[in-house]
Amino acid sequence: MCVKERRVVDNLYLVKDDSQLVAFRDFVLRNTEKLEAYQSFLKNELAVYDLPQAIIWSGFNAATQIIREIPVPAYTNNRRMVMTPDLTVWKELYLYQLMDYECSQQTQAIESHYHSLSENFLLQIVGHELAHWSEHFSDDFDGYDSYIWFEEGMVEYISRKYFLTEEEFQAEKICNQSLVELYQKKYGWHSLNDFGSSTYDKNYASIFYEYWRSFLTIDKLVENLGSVQAVFDSYHLWANTDKTLPLLNWFVQQKLIEKEI
Repeated sequence: MCVKERRVVDNLYLVKDDSQLVAFRDFVLRNTEKLEAYQSFLKNELAVYDLPQAIIWSGFNAATQIIREIPVPAYTNNRRMVMTPDLTVWKELYLYQLMDYECSQQTQAIESHYHSLSENFLLQIVGHELAHWSEHFSDDFDGYDSYIWFEEGMVEYISRKYFLTEEEFQAEKICNQSLVELYQKKYGWHSLNDFGSSTYDKNYASIFYEYWRSFLTIDKLVENLGSVQAVFDSYHLWANTDKTLPLLNWFVQQKLIEKEI
């Protein structure tokens, strides 16, 4: 079943039954004003002058197997964005990260956090995808995949700051720090420069590990430089170099961040 209704961006629904259609439409209608306000924010503050033609609000199976084969049901390209607006699905995906680790007080705290997620986190995921449309990101140079961590970390930071309460923001940050620590204890460390398309060939713990490190790196850069705009300004300074030094290494060399996370 595919139903269309007109908004600033077209809303398309790819659902398995009437009940899922009702749930997804209710989510969109309930949050239309918030999402339109966010789009205005992106235009005014982050140079987002274009948006996808449509958002496909899709069930998990359709998003990850029919539209595209990918394990995470939120993604965008130059024509459309796909999102599963089902909080239960996202809680389950986040909890899958813990399958790699033995039960402990640390994992129990993470589990408790994910069980408590509010609908703000669904809005944040939508916000993450829409922020990718910012003209502040440069993608017209060779080897861009090596620097995708910056874009992913920045859109995650921006969307969290916008949609999450301060309490939710800090709780999610602490959870991310714990998951990064657990992952590195079990699997070791590798450079964030390795973030790329192969990320999605791994399990959920590995996939989200790269996103959490990217976010934490941007969070530290904003803390050190004072604002999102200041971080973008530094990014653009690097983009105007010969780029022989990878972006993350350049941030370290410039003493904008002490070391990789």
